Amino acid sequence: MIKSNVYINIRKIRELKNLTREYVAEELKMSMSGYGKIERGEVDLTVSKLIEISKVLDVSIEFIFKFDVSIFFNDTKGQ
Repeated sequence: MIKSNVYINIRKIRELKNLTREYVAEELKMSMSGYGKIERGEVDLTVSKLIEISKVLDVSIEFIFKFDVSIFFNDTKGQ
């Protein structure tokens, strides 16, 4: 389950930062279809590629693993 969350988190973080797939793929020096396969979890993600992605997204690897988009949308405290 964690493995699939990493792929989902990469896509969500990219979207929240308003970065396009094209931009991230270009920064990673890879094809857009190759990068799309990463976001869809169709390829195994190497540690070195994860480090590169974290640099492009300007977040730590730990952030990618622990990211939970629901913290932005499901805050019911104070209601």
